[in-house]
Amino acid sequence: MDRSFGNDLIISPSECTSARVRDLYEYWVKIRGDRLMPRRQDIDPVDIWPLLPYLHLSEWHTNPDGVFFRIAGTELVATAAQEFRGRWLREITPNPPDLEQVMNLYYRVIATRVPIFGRTDGSELRLGVEFFEWVLCPLSDDGKTVTHFIGLEDYVSTRRYLGGYAQ
Repeated sequence: MDRSFGNDLIISPSECTSARVRDLYEYWVKIRGDRLMPRRQDIDPVDIWPLLPYLHLSEWHTNPDGVFFRIAGTELVATAAQEFRGRWLREITPNPPDLEQVMNLYYRVIATRVPIFGRTDGSELRLGVEFFEWVLCPLSDDGKTVTHFIGLEDYVSTRRYLGGYAQ
């Protein structure tokens, strides 16, 4: 299996070095219980308060085919230098090759109905960020079909980015 999607590298949970990414995944597993996927309504922001600046919550729409962002954390917005909330992925990522690359990751989660972990190096879409690890987790209203996603991006940078601080 090819693990490379442009600047994105698909990694296994054991290869993930981000505590934030692992924390969101563990939360997803906890709220899922014995179901295939948790529901959007199962998410309680209080339970994941420290992760909120790095989170995004989106809806899947088949007509038009795409991702619509409901929530985007402050760190995500700061590094992208644009608001995600209330916008389609195709508005945020207008370059067709970049959009196709990102959509392929969403399609993969829809097809498998399991979270996907990754690492992105040298992204021009994130200001001042050298690389970041991320997770994209499916959510389902009916327990069978992916209807929403919750994801997290954890940034690693040696220089300051807009709105952020160097760690």
